[in-house]
Amino acid sequence: MTGDRGQALVLAVLVLGLAAATIVGLQAAQDRILRDAHERRAGEAAVEAAGAAIADAQIGFTGSLDAFAADPLVAERARAAADQLSALNGGAAVRDLAITADPREIDVGLSIGVHRQRAAVETTCCRP
Repeated sequence: MTGDRGQALVLAVLVLGLAAATIVGLQAAQDRILRDAHERRAGEAAVEAAGAAIADAQIGFTGSLDAFAADPLVAERARAAADQLSALNGGAAVRDLAITADPREIDVGLSIGVHRQRAAVETTCCRP
């Protein structure tokens, strides 16, 4: 085609191509944002499950808080609870589980995907 009609057709094809590329890019960005939010929610649920498992384990524990935080059975129970709830929420497996204690609280931290989550469990008032 020659003349103005040919130039308009080329311009229309370029605009349609640009629009298609923009839509694909926006969909990819939306997918990344939703995946990130989903992963974050799964991590939040997992750290709460780990905290609940730690609180339950603390009830029957009679040793020091440092010994409690270092107990591999406590860590395994917390990891199992976190992994289970993460999986139920479509998240990845837990990595880098850390349990630390001070006189007022026990901290649990874990990573799921690229997110680090943390929760604190208050200790009982009068531990030996």
